[in-house]
Amino acid sequence: MRILFLSFIICVPFLSYSQNKLQKAVNTFVGDPEMQFASISFCAIDMEKNTVLSEHNPDQSLITASTMKAITTGTALAILGQDFKFETYLEYDGTIKDGVLNGNLYFTGTGDPSLGSPFMEEADKLPVLSGEFAQALKKAGIKSIKGNVIGDGSYFEAATTVPSWQWMDMGNHFGAGITGINLHDNLYFIGLQQTNVLGAQPQIKYIRPEQHLKFSNELTSAEKNTGDNAYIFAAPFGSEAWIRGTIPVGSGSFSIMGAVTDPEFFSADWLFHALKSQGITIIGKPLSYRTSKNKLERKKIHTHYSPSLSKLILHTNENSRNLYCEAYVKMIGKKLKKEGSQESGIAAINDFWRTRGIDTKGFFMEDGSGLSARNGVSAKIMAQMLRKMFIDKASFPNYYNLLAISGETGNFKYFGKGTILQSNLHGKGGTMNRVRSYTGYVTTKSKRKVAFSIIVNNFNCSGTAIRQRVENLLITIANMEE
Repeated sequence: MRILFLSFIICVPFLSYSQNKLQKAVNTFVGDPEMQFASISFCAIDMEKNTVLSEHNPDQSLITASTMKAITTGTALAILGQDFKFETYLEYDGTIKDGVLNGNLYFTGTGDPSLGSPFMEEADKLPVLSGEFAQALKKAGIKSIKGNVIGDGSYFEAATTVPSWQWMDMGNHFGAGITGINLHDNLYFIGLQQTNVLGAQPQIKYIRPEQHLKFSNELTSAEKNTGDNAYIFAAPFGSEAWIRGTIPVGSGSFSIMGAVTDPEFFSADWLFHALKSQGITIIGKPLSYRTSKNKLERKKIHTHYSPSLSKLILHTNENSRNLYCEAYVKMIGKKLKKEGSQESGIAAINDFWRTRGIDTKGFFMEDGSGLSARNGVSAKIMAQMLRKMFIDKASFPNYYNLLAISGETGNFKYFGKGTILQSNLHGKGGTMNRVRSYTGYVTTKSKRKVAFSIIVNNFNCSGTAIRQRVENLLITIANMEE
């Protein structure tokens, strides 16, 4: 008994010293002059003991940016399952006779965000899909279509974007909307010819895939190395787009990405031309289901499956894919609330966490990606959710390895590089104007796992400087030895 007591009084000072060192690092971070006007929420939890190691304003709800994805992807993993796959169908109405479809062909989705993705390695690219779908029609005996090709995204609600997203975001690739049918990440590339004259207008060289939009080019050229400061302004289902801002001067090509305004029509238009290029005759035209409202009975002739959800989530977290998270939210709503809407999905996510003991007062979720500036989450709620995702391996299988790794992958590639954090930090970062957030897991020198979250709004320093300050704080956690 005496030995145990002596062990206790010997260990306590070490534990206190380590935690005091961490709290000192937190106080240094908060007291930095660049944080004078900032709102900061921080919480670090020992996952095994479920004790708070250090905190600062842990219950203050702040704008999270992309760390919201950590909650969305973890919840999707638990509700939908790691082996879940989105399905996309080719369907038809009417009859097939002598190689002719006397009816319409439907391109029907259930929300797959990765269909024809130009970025996700495991997703089939557009040329592969073109061959797959043409072969499926030929196998069904269809060589000619007398009707229309209809893109049907009605599995999800008609609204593609979140109401609180900003106008300057929605026309750009990171603000792409989601429907039941999506293709090529619902984005397109604009190739621009640079000019060597400051203030001159770069000219549009190409748009791929082709878009049925009227573009007004208001771009100008800025100094070298100023990067991509071009923005595309376009409304959902709109027919016009404005390109504003700057790209650097130069003599080469410069590419920017825009968001498809009507995913249903875009998908139908692509399939229409893809099938024609494969030798299938089509008499009709491409249409969106939203405008056609065709209620005729259909028959299914082909099903395409997405990669597994675990692969989708890894790609989402490593590359911060907004579109994918919005698909997860609506699919969660469809599964649990029988409605594929943003509202039903968010309600289901709140219900899910309340049943797992998380007090969701102060958890304000507007979207799944973190693009909305009306999102609000506290560091304590975030860290508590992350802890549950780690310890409940039955509900959240392999979630730890579905996050970006510091110094190695995705948006964490340059975070913690060359420090103890490299490979010992799995997490998700978030960036918006005057917002930086990081959440995840740190492994300490003594192999303890710590769930942490830090959210900073309205700091004065550069993005690089705030990242370095956060790194220093997390390095202190990683260096804990007991």
